[in-house]
Amino acid sequence: MKIVMVGGGGACIVGANTLRVLGNPAQIDIYTRRDRTAYTPCEQPFVLRDILSFNDMFYATPSWFERKRIGLHTEKNVDSIDREKKTIKVDGKDIPYDILVINTGARNKMPDIPGLTGDRVQYLTTELNSAKKIESIMPKGKRAVILGGGIIGLEMAETLIKKAYSSVSMIVSSASLLSQQLDPDMGEKFYHVLKDKGVSLRFSTSVVRAESGKDEIKLFLSNGETVEADWVLVAKGIIPDVELARDAGLKIGKTGGIEVNQYLQTSDPCIYAGGDCIEAWNMLNGEKTITALATHSNRNGRVIGRNIHFGNTVPFLGSLNTFGAEIFGTTVVSAGIKETAAKKEGLEVLSVVRKATTRKKMFNGKDFWAKLLADSNKQTLLGVQMLGPREVSRIGERVLLMIGEEIPLARISQYETIFSPPLSNAYDLITNEVDILIGELLKMGKSVKWLRK
Repeated sequence: MKIVMVGGGGACIVGANTLRVLGNPAQIDIYTRRDRTAYTPCEQPFVLRDILSFNDMFYATPSWFERKRIGLHTEKNVDSIDREKKTIKVDGKDIPYDILVINTGARNKMPDIPGLTGDRVQYLTTELNSAKKIESIMPKGKRAVILGGGIIGLEMAETLIKKAYSSVSMIVSSASLLSQQLDPDMGEKFYHVLKDKGVSLRFSTSVVRAESGKDEIKLFLSNGETVEADWVLVAKGIIPDVELARDAGLKIGKTGGIEVNQYLQTSDPCIYAGGDCIEAWNMLNGEKTITALATHSNRNGRVIGRNIHFGNTVPFLGSLNTFGAEIFGTTVVSAGIKETAAKKEGLEVLSVVRKATTRKKMFNGKDFWAKLLADSNKQTLLGVQMLGPREVSRIGERVLLMIGEEIPLARISQYETIFSPPLSNAYDLITNEVDILIGELLKMGKSVKWLRK
């Protein structure tokens, strides 16, 4: 059997390794347009912050591919797919396959703004060359503007502040930060983290045109303001890179990602797809979504590898839009459905927001905020949003399982948590908030099922 993989991202590499771990003897070849692969693009802001080096980003070396008997073909652009002949065209040559895996990733959104061009305008993409360009331009200025309020923009804002920039501004078209992950009330709390560190934020506005001069670039905003900077970072999000799949006649979903079934097969049963380029779905409500996360791509690769080896026996369950980041020492996590989105769906939503400490202050306990959302009819959790120390990522993972497995609130209330004074509180915030939600159910006159059956 000949298995050909296109893209060279996490889904390809993990999928190929999964096949080898399972003892699959097939010929496996990966084709990528990059000169190097097997690195973690989301680590680039930390390279630019001098925490990591570019070499630290790589998790597999050429010798690893050799040991695994995986053919790695770098700087090879796949021009087309011939589904009838079951070949891909590379440098004018037809490469046959029995099974094809597409992992072409995503590309940055390029806003169509007059004048927003030239060397003073930069993008941080999944390609290492983009980070190297930013690395070269950063020392040449002290004023930067970031377009967008998502994770890349936030991490780069911290990077520039720590590089002693005198002015770092973020221009956000939405009304709050991380609007895809946080409700406005939690976004407001997160806003103060950046404001207190000197980041200037403008919300509900956008750039209508730009003018580049010899010494600076001017941005003219929809609210009438003019902002001047030495350079601009455009971080307006991503779109799936599906041109190859579309040209091959594969179905593209309404979100713009490649349409796949539960086994991550495309509309062609001989072609699988995974990672940022596919249209995934929310585990709770089935809503179609693009999930541009390393964890998503990694798990897609395992599902694809197992299904190629065993036949279609392992379903992909979907995504909970799990998110985590650390900005200026504050960890922000979210998973599930936001309150605003749940209400748009017509769900009867209960929510609670509370502040607590991870443990007593004399044991170095730290403050954190948590917001829980519940469906009052199903009596299960819908979502979680948290801000605090790094520990909240572990707490968030606990809640993530509760959401995904739809554990009833009454059951969660009864589960014991790990407790010792130096470790935690006997009555932790999550249990406390669940009990508050149960209290709201009782006030509504709803019957709460306390027993397991």
